[in-house]
Amino acid sequence: MKITLSLWDIAGQERFDFFKTDFFNGVTAVALVFDLSRPDTFENIDEYFNDLRERSGNIPIILVGNKNDLKKDIGEAISREKIIQKVNQYNLFEFMETSALEHKNVDKLFYRLALISLLDFRGRLGEIVDSNHFRFKILLVGAAAVGKSSLINAFVKKSFEENYKLTVGLDFMTQDQEIQDDDLPKETLELIKKSVKEFKKLTKKLYKREELEIGKISSEQKVIQNIEPEPIPKNDSIVGKEKDKKAKKTRRYYFIILLIIIVIILLIYVYFYFFR
Repeated sequence: MKITLSLWDIAGQERFDFFKTDFFNGVTAVALVFDLSRPDTFENIDEYFNDLRERSGNIPIILVGNKNDLKKDIGEAISREKIIQKVNQYNLFEFMETSALEHKNVDKLFYRLALISLLDFRGRLGEIVDSNHFRFKILLVGAAAVGKSSLINAFVKKSFEENYKLTVGLDFMTQDQEIQDDDLPKETLELIKKSVKEFKKLTKKLYKREELEIGKISSEQKVIQNIEPEPIPKNDSIVGKEKDKKAKKTRRYYFIILLIIIVIILLIYVYFYFFR
């Protein structure tokens, strides 16, 4: 089964909190990340957990302790007992230690995120690509500089960037993941098959509706094209009036010319009769 993971990393700085409102929507699973060498990042987990539950509901969450490679140098900065207590307190899916630098448990983390997205499958808009291909939105949250972007890079690019830069706003990457059917309970597989069937039925209905709409439009266009424009009816009374006006103008014109000729003739007659 093919899973396309849309991986979102929201910056941990407080000034980017406004991103949470939109980007927590539609999330299927979350990696709540803290730095195993910095106890303050572990203390911030409560705030992030409350934000997640408020904006995304009861979605599955994996607690991730990153930078496991530093434990050999500084020891255990956060006791495992505290971590397990936090997992039980918030009923988190599981706890996992990772190292982006050494690529420890990186692939396992994202495989588990894809898996729990299927276990909590709800058939939301955009999640079903086809009967054997699904798309899920995965969110990595946590304090600044805990290594969220490094984990995504290690998974997608299979590399670790030494010159690490803090995420400004958010980062986004996609990666395909293959999930074995044997790793899923039969109930989950049946639910997925049922959701796919419903999705296909809905898609067929939408296609039929579009075809009907297109057919209606094309038939209406044909009818319009076949309709011949009706000739504009002539009004005899209006035409007669127009002719009368033209005739009167013509008569006036000729009458004026006749008067002018008569006046000229009279002037000539007077000139020859009285002045010669």
